[in-house]
Amino acid sequence: MLHSDRVWCVAEIASAEELARKLTEVTWCCCTAFTVAGHPRYVWLNDSTSPDGAQEFAVCCFGQTKAEFRQLESITFGWSDYDKALQFILATLNGEDDNNEWSCPVTAVIQTTEEHGRCGHCA
Repeated sequence: MLHSDRVWCVAEIASAEELARKLTEVTWCCCTAFTVAGHPRYVWLNDSTSPDGAQEFAVCCFGQTKAEFRQLESITFGWSDYDKALQFILATLNGEDDNNEWSCPVTAVIQTTEEHGRCGHCA
């Protein structure tokens, strides 16, 4: 993850299909993060260098506690089409990324919309 000092505002998305559309069709603020309903263990953190750059997301998961946080993948959704993005998202939700040999512990501050308010990355 490039931006360990960033604070993210997480939004819950109804389905993997909706997340795939959002990640391939929209340019997001750099403080945006997503979870998929029913899968609270996984979170996609915007790790882009700027809103004008390719949309890069760190794919992370929580362990037994919120303190145990690992990055599993880094995906440039800005270079993916909907079908490829959906394939990546479903693989994560199915646990296929959980044991990547290069996964590593990371530190991230994740907030609700209420906690986050506005930051320098917000539109």
